[in-house]
Amino acid sequence: MSNGSAAPIRSKWMSNAGSKRETSSKIPASSRTGLGSFFASDRFRYPSERVYVSRNHQWAYAAWEMARLADSAKFSSGGATLLHVDAHLDDTWDGVLAEGLFAVNSPQSALEVAGRLEIDNFIWAGWAAGVIDRVVYVCPKGLDDSDPFDLSGWNLTGEQLRPLRDLLAKKAYTGHRFESVRELREGLGSSGDVRKLLAPQDQPVILDLDLDVFKLYPERLEDRELMPDDRVREELVYLRDLYPYDLLTVALSPSFCGGEENSARLLGLVREVFGLAEEESVPW
Repeated sequence: MSNGSAAPIRSKWMSNAGSKRETSSKIPASSRTGLGSFFASDRFRYPSERVYVSRNHQWAYAAWEMARLADSAKFSSGGATLLHVDAHLDDTWDGVLAEGLFAVNSPQSALEVAGRLEIDNFIWAGWAAGVIDRVVYVCPKGLDDSDPFDLSGWNLTGEQLRPLRDLLAKKAYTGHRFESVRELREGLGSSGDVRKLLAPQDQPVILDLDLDVFKLYPERLEDRELMPDDRVREELVYLRDLYPYDLLTVALSPSFCGGEENSARLLGLVREVFGLAEEESVPW
């Protein structure tokens, strides 16, 4: 985006079939040994590039809120478009119930709210809080082929979903879904098409990447095989060059991409493609 001072990055308690919550997001610290500084911290960032990395995906919400707090003018006309590239939709709605969600006014309070979220409900939390307005999903359908924007099967008249119903009365949950980076590339022609999809009203755009999207068979939790490095690198280069993002959030998700070694390997490719120097990372 051109209206901020920082240069942009270039280089359903509903039954969600593909929900990651079925597997614990809590990984024992002992399982993080042997990989040096790759996982020296569960959260680290690259300040000069505005890239935030976390072990578990719900912390991305805190990074989005920090970006809004740091540059309120950029978000003055509304929330960002989220380009969510992930093996899972992460579209469980109960994130809207998180304590303190509507009172975030500092990085610390953003972190406190993120700590109350789960690895599959942080997008709805961001939407409810207004830091996200639209979501473009790039998620394979092998785990969940549902339409994340079709709420017709939800019992919105029931008392359980009343908080969600009240929010939806004020604004719609909108966006688009692609099944893969390849489909995204084939579906977008000109740069004008990209802007129409991601920033039709010149809103901020956040690339939200979960490394488990590069697992070859994400629907097979026990299968550890990744896509070939050349394909991962090609897709990362395409995503990098697609748009001048205002923020990049990355989830390591080792338990969903085949383990610590796989996650470290994929993070290395992200660093290579986005030009991130390991020594410049700091905890957050």
